[in-house]
Amino acid sequence: MLIELLSRTAKIPEAKLVSLAESASRRYKVYTIPKRTGGERVIEHPSRELKAIQRWIVRALISRFPLHESATAYRKGTGIRENAERHRKTKFTNRYDFASFFPSFSQARVVQYIGEQAKAVGIDLSERDLEFIGNIVCRNGRLTIGAPSSPAITNAMMFEFDRRMHEDCHAKGLVYTRYADDLFVSSFEPGQLDGIEKVIVKNKRGISHLRLRLNHQKTAYLSKKYRRVITGVVITPQHTLSIGRERKREVKALIHKWIKGDIDPTNFYYMRGLFSFAIDIEPEFEKRLAEKYGAARIRQLRSADHDFPIGLI
Repeated sequence: MLIELLSRTAKIPEAKLVSLAESASRRYKVYTIPKRTGGERVIEHPSRELKAIQRWIVRALISRFPLHESATAYRKGTGIRENAERHRKTKFTNRYDFASFFPSFSQARVVQYIGEQAKAVGIDLSERDLEFIGNIVCRNGRLTIGAPSSPAITNAMMFEFDRRMHEDCHAKGLVYTRYADDLFVSSFEPGQLDGIEKVIVKNKRGISHLRLRLNHQKTAYLSKKYRRVITGVVITPQHTLSIGRERKREVKALIHKWIKGDIDPTNFYYMRGLFSFAIDIEPEFEKRLAEKYGAARIRQLRSADHDFPIGLI
């Protein structure tokens, strides 16, 4: 059913779709990027054609599966700011990380989960459909960092874990969110976060499609007394959200280079992304930038889309 529907929608012969799925693991560009904490992260980026089919599968199928409100990454209406906002009024936060998060989801477990959930929402998928989906969304038998389908699939597959964590934390008066592989649990009083790691281990037990393992080296204990950083957003001791002094200095330095005409396209688009992030977290920062560099320049920076403008002189 699914292959036939995709064939009609995309006007691609079924035989070509099946052939593409069978060779999908070879249709990736593999490269590394540096991690913020040191070392390198492997990115497996699918070809344009493969990426389009992955996105179609998300829209047509995965988007119908339940997601828990505690999952804040890669969803409309939530994101980095919302994730931090939910912890803003708390005083203490523990951060936990799952090791090798996306690759821990094997193709066999992904296919099993999708088959079960499709049936639950009234979608009939054949064995041929399920094999096709598994080959399209996985590379060499697992999910990858770089495929647009991976975040949506993992969010869905984490639903039961997120539900358990939310209920346990809510019963204790704690705040729980998950941003991809990062878990955040916050409290309003000291001592309430003792034993949370055992709660995590308990709640992932017995969920057959999960093989999660905590990366203990990345566990962090944050408190109001010091700077709390949650998904790159600083929660100040005054319970406000900030991008932090270092990020502000970086934004200003990049804008200065842009105004002088001394910035290349790569850094320009990085600057625009950082600028958008900054004013989303701290709207007042845009006003201070306008006062420093001129309102016209900041408007130009905000409105620049696909072109590569030089700052107004």
